Amino acid sequence: MPNPPPALRLQFADDMFLRRHDGETSPVVNQVLWRLDGPYDADRLRDLADGIAAGSLHRRVVRARVPGARHCWAPAGTLPVLDLQTAAVAESSVGAWAQAQADLPLDPAHGSSWRLAAADVATQGADAAGSARGGIVSLTCAHAVADGAALIDALVRASTHADPLVVPPPGRGARALLADAADAAAQAGAVARWAGARARQVARERSAVVEPSSLVSTSPTSEPGGASVPAGSARGSADDVGWRAPVLHLELPADRVAQAAAGHGGTPNTWFVAFLARLVHATGRFPGEPVPVALPVSTRGEEDPRANSTKIARVTVPADVLAARDLGWVRAAAKEAYTAVGAEPRVAPVPLELVQMLPDLAVSRLPQPPVAAALASNLGTPPDGFTQAPGGMVRAVATLSHYQGASAAELRAAGGGLVAFCTTAGRTTTLSVAALDPDRVPDAETLRRLVLTETDGWQIPAVSW
Repeated sequence: MPNPPPALRLQFADDMFLRRHDGETSPVVNQVLWRLDGPYDADRLRDLADGIAAGSLHRRVVRARVPGARHCWAPAGTLPVLDLQTAAVAESSVGAWAQAQADLPLDPAHGSSWRLAAADVATQGADAAGSARGGIVSLTCAHAVADGAALIDALVRASTHADPLVVPPPGRGARALLADAADAAAQAGAVARWAGARARQVARERSAVVEPSSLVSTSPTSEPGGASVPAGSARGSADDVGWRAPVLHLELPADRVAQAAAGHGGTPNTWFVAFLARLVHATGRFPGEPVPVALPVSTRGEEDPRANSTKIARVTVPADVLAARDLGWVRAAAKEAYTAVGAEPRVAPVPLELVQMLPDLAVSRLPQPPVAAALASNLGTPPDGFTQAPGGMVRAVATLSHYQGASAAELRAAGGGLVAFCTTAGRTTTLSVAALDPDRVPDAETLRRLVLTETDGWQIPAVSW
């Protein structure tokens, strides 16, 4: 009898995202939205939900029985959640409907890791009976079980009826206990190796001669401009009670985005980086100074069952480059940043293996990682299986990460920032922005004004929702 496949252990990012669902910080969910030119296809969506449930998104957690061992992923064993709504959504309420879907809780620890919902949209010009309609479909998924690349892979497999990527079932009995013990030992070994590497690094730094040129840094070590006057209101004016991070989705003509990028020596991707960095300046942050931008990079391989495989490239764009819209500079800097992701990493201040070994109470007392000042995630042009997943005539596809229920106080403590995703489907590029900065961007109207002013500056027409 062949040996069963090894348990699929939670990676560090999986573990940290999972703890947010039970801790004091807000859970993070990823959302995909499809705008349709006609009503949604109920049969197609039932088939899609069944396909997703057969694959890697449909997973739950099996907790390790040996202290220090990582928890395991296992098939969820629950029914798929599909919400086919019968009431149409008004065109003016599409954004609110999408946000309401993103707010619904998920519980990846117990297999409630994703949900699919759809509604028809009463478009402008509909008659009294509402015969002229579009549609909107939403897929939300806990970030603990899938990053952007995992979502794309799972949706392509489900929509094209390809072989699903299956999470192995959990081990049982003594064999599972021994596997947990071996994993705990491996984690402890990784911590020991970190301690040795850290000691050697400290020794080298103490003995190194500091050259004058090494005192000059192209990236800020702390946030400059943090006390600047916010774009929308005075610091601390956001209402902590009932406040919600504002979100905006924009449909842009893909050809106009490409023309604007080429006209400034860049590509749609570098345009997106510069757009978001300039938007940060417009909020009043880093006035006249460089803007650090985080760029997610997938390291996912073929038949890769990991939930999260994303690393972050970082580029700091000078203020004069942003003012001149010099996309050639941004393109060169981004290329260098992407190359650096694969370079030998510096020894971490704290070993991730140690953090993952700690109980929830201990981890909850650690400082929370700061929110990026600007995070620009460009999905580019996804495969047809992703774009056409819900069937019908897909007008636009939007993607975005949400911090569910995040209070103004939580985001203020994390440093605030802007999160933006960019996705191109057919002739439409959809730009989605979440403002996690309650003092500089306190409400939806401020966000809309800032973003539309920036699109006007690039001479790109925009339709918002």
